Amino acid sequence: MGPGAVAVVTGLAALAIALPIGVFAAPLGRRLGLLDFPDTDGGRKRHARITPLVGGIALAAAALASCVLTALLLPAGPWVVQHLVWLGSVTAAMYLVGFFDDRFHLSPLLRLGLAILTLLLALVYAPDFSLGFLRFSGQAAMLPLGLWGDGFALLCLVGLLNAVNMADGKDGVILCLGLVWTVVLAFHLPSTLAPVLSGTGVALAVMLAFNMRGKLFMGDGGSYALSALFGLLAIYAYNNDFASMRADDVAVMFAIPVFDTVRLMTVRAAAGRSPFMGDRDHLHHHLHRRFGWPRGLFVYVALVAVPNVAALLMPGTGLVWLGVSLICYALVMWTTRWRSLPSPAA
Repeated sequence: MGPGAVAVVTGLAALAIALPIGVFAAPLGRRLGLLDFPDTDGGRKRHARITPLVGGIALAAAALASCVLTALLLPAGPWVVQHLVWLGSVTAAMYLVGFFDDRFHLSPLLRLGLAILTLLLALVYAPDFSLGFLRFSGQAAMLPLGLWGDGFALLCLVGLLNAVNMADGKDGVILCLGLVWTVVLAFHLPSTLAPVLSGTGVALAVMLAFNMRGKLFMGDGGSYALSALFGLLAIYAYNNDFASMRADDVAVMFAIPVFDTVRLMTVRAAAGRSPFMGDRDHLHHHLHRRFGWPRGLFVYVALVAVPNVAALLMPGTGLVWLGVSLICYALVMWTTRWRSLPSPAA
C-alpha cells in the first residue's frame, strides 16, 4: 500500500477510536475517575459543569494506532519503523504521565522526572528525534551541537510540554494548535509519516467538535501526548527536510504558546510566586475577556496560523515571521490587558 492509501486507513481507524470516546465521554470519565470539577469559589476553573478529561485518550490511542498501522502496512525501511515505534510509544507513555496526574495529582517534580526520562529514551534510541546541528534561514553554515544535541532537544521538548499545558485553559485552544501544526508538518515531513498526520488530524478534529460543545476536556494526558507527538514530529521534519525547513521555521510553529509561557513565568517569578502557579493571566484569558469565546479562539488561532502559512509560502523567511509573531503577540497582550487587568490567582 502507498502512503495515501495507508493515510486513509489510519484516518478511518482514528475516527473509529475518537468518535465513541466523544459520544461516551461522560460514562468513560466516571468509570476512569477522570473528571474536572469547576471551582465553586470563583477560582480558575469556571466551566459550567463537571467535565470528563478523556480527550487525551482519543489522541494518544489514534496516534499509537496510526504509528502501528503505518509500520505494518507501508513498505518502509527499518530506520523509519524504528522511529514510528518510538513515536507511538513515547506519545502513549506521555499520555500515561498526564493520566496519572489527572487521576492522582502527581507532584510537579515527579511529573517532570517521568517526562524527562520518557523523552530522553526516545532521543537516545531514535536519533532523528535528536538535534545534531542548528541551521537558520539565510545561513549557509550549520552550527554543530555535538554532545549537547540531546540536551538541547530535551530542553526544547520540555519547554514545549509546559507551553502546551499552560495553553490548555480554554475550549479548543490546544486542539486548534494541533490542527495547525498538522497542516504545517504535512509540507515538511516525508510521505512515510503522512498516515500518522492523517490519524492525528482526524482525532484532533473529532475531539474539537466535542470539546467546543463542552462535552470533554483533553486533560493533562492530552496536553502531554500532544506536546510530545508534535515536538518529536517537528524535530524529525527538521532533520529530514533539508531543502526548506530551518530552525526558525520550527520556532515559528510553537512561538505563540512559548511566548506566553515565558511571559507568565517571568511575571510570576517577579511577583515572588511560583512560575508554575496557576492564574488567569494567560493569553486565552485575556482574549476571552476582550472578545468573548469562541471569537477569542479565532484570534489565538490566527496568531499561530498566519505566520506559519506565510513561512510556508515564502521559504527562507522564518526569522521574519518569528519577529512578526512576537510583535503581534505583544500588541494583542497590550490591547487586551489595557481593557481588563488579570484577576488574582486562585
